[in-house]
Amino acid sequence: MERRALKLKQASAVLRVEPKELQNLVQFGVVKPKRVDGTYLFDKGTLLTAKVAFRLKESMGTRANVLSKLIDVFRASEKGLRIKNPKYVVFTCRLSAEEEPIKLAVPFRSLGEQIDQGLNRAELYRDLPRGRKRAGWKKEFLQTLSEAAKDIGEISEEEIQRTIRSYREESRIPEITVAAEV
Repeated sequence: MERRALKLKQASAVLRVEPKELQNLVQFGVVKPKRVDGTYLFDKGTLLTAKVAFRLKESMGTRANVLSKLIDVFRASEKGLRIKNPKYVVFTCRLSAEEEPIKLAVPFRSLGEQIDQGLNRAELYRDLPRGRKRAGWKKEFLQTLSEAAKDIGEISEEEIQRTIRSYREESRIPEITVAAEV
């Protein structure tokens, strides 16, 4: 598949976030995609940076200015990270000189794999303009659905419902673990 830049709606679909949330990160300067003719274009590196930012925001609940500083430091070290492809990236933050630093590990490799999987499905999320649909849109839509059905294969309706229920249950309960580091 050709790797190309994605528009905001497509990028938000790949990241599995609302377009408004991604737009907010762009407006606050946390994520800095390329801008061509007034349109933001997200490449794979920018998507990975956004995924890390969302993970930090989700886990720490940080404000935009703190998140922006964390992502700036991440961006500065990102080239080395891509070459090494570590399992985790550890952020160490010291709020004041007399306090112990806070360490937060982000699963870098698995986030990259999620981006790759999302990019494979990016063509399904076409960035269509608002308003009337263009001629032949129903035919294209049905063709896209039939291609997706071929990828899925033979799956019963019960299996689909079971998968949806298990996904919803997983997303409700945050996984929190505590481990000692020597």
